[in-house]
Amino acid sequence: MTQQSAPRRPFIGIHFECCNVYARIYRRPDQTEYRGRCPNCLRPVRVQVSPDGTSTRILRAH
Repeated sequence: MTQQSAPRRPFIGIHFECCNVYARIYRRPDQTEYRGRCPNCLRPVRVQVSPDGTSTRILRAH
């Protein structure tokens, strides 16, 4: 008998330059953007989903 795992939520990695930390941010349920906050100073970040996509998995937030 095999166990089914929960569906994986799409994410991107963000390097928050404000505090020099890395965190994952996850795609919103409506699938139009990724939203998150710096885990240290709570600075918000928002990344729009592009119809063309990108191969980059880690981005920098200034």
